[in-house]
Amino acid sequence: MNRKSISLLGLAILVLALMAVFSSKNYLLFSFGFLILTLGIYFWKFEKSPHTSREIVFIAIICALAVVGRIIFAAIPAVKPELFILILGAIVSGPETGFLMGTIIALTSNMYFGQGAWTPWQMFALGLIGLISGLMLKKDISTWKLVLWGFLSGFIMGWIMDIYYIIGFVNPISWQSILASLAASFYFDVVHAIFTAVLLLLVGKRWIKLFGNYQQKYDLFKNNN
Repeated sequence: MNRKSISLLGLAILVLALMAVFSSKNYLLFSFGFLILTLGIYFWKFEKSPHTSREIVFIAIICALAVVGRIIFAAIPAVKPELFILILGAIVSGPETGFLMGTIIALTSNMYFGQGAWTPWQMFALGLIGLISGLMLKKDISTWKLVLWGFLSGFIMGWIMDIYYIIGFVNPISWQSILASLAASFYFDVVHAIFTAVLLLLVGKRWIKLFGNYQQKYDLFKNNN
């Protein structure tokens, strides 16, 4: 993991720490501040690299697909394809771009689902999943590893949101209350994890090939690693 990726992770953790210190009343300020700082780090790298406008178009397409997919499945709890789309987009584009796409997906989709103190936590969760997925860049990942990562990502998303819930709403915090909170969300985490894993199993490699062909055709993200 390079310094840019570490900087993005450190930035995300700092934003969440500030949220905890200053309460959740300024969640929109922190959300947009989170995104602006993330964009700042990303575009600082962008300006120093031979990137093209087509890469911005690719990022926009991935984010739009994820947001629309989440909205289409809004009526079915935990059945959302945003992790599937984010993982595949990040594998093609790299860790920093994956982190950026994750934060954008969370913030923009919540324009429909509703903003709240949970938004920066979702931005961090999806950004982290995008970053880790991007570390698989240029690797011929096997189907079973792809499926396993998709399954784990569903739980990672859920566990990060559980931390938000426990810090914000559980009182007193004890081992019993923590386990109860984890148990309450377990069903939704399992459904999200299985749905993501099944999508990756059925069409994951096909989508990677499709995105990879697009990447090669337009010579995208050649300097991401």
